[in-house]
Amino acid sequence: MKPMTNEEKHLQILKEVKATFVLIIIVAAWHIGFAFLLEDIDMMICGMPLWFFVSTIGAFVISVVGVIFLLAKVFKNFDLGEELDEIAEGGDLND
Repeated sequence: MKPMTNEEKHLQILKEVKATFVLIIIVAAWHIGFAFLLEDIDMMICGMPLWFFVSTIGAFVISVVGVIFLLAKVFKNFDLGEELDEIAEGGDLND
């Protein structure tokens, strides 16, 4: 793991937040959009209306694929700081 400056850490955290927010918007748009677009179709899948199946199951699948993508391409593993290392080792910040 390459050491990062505080500014690099801050920029990485912002990048992760923005990417996660984009994924949330995509999943919400899928879920709400297909619920309204398919509500007039009387087709059933597994005893559920088509709009529910496509909207809910689709949103779940997109969420899982999106999180896997974020973990592989956007998120990075890095230390947040010395204070957290001291706490993990049993030290106290007030020492």
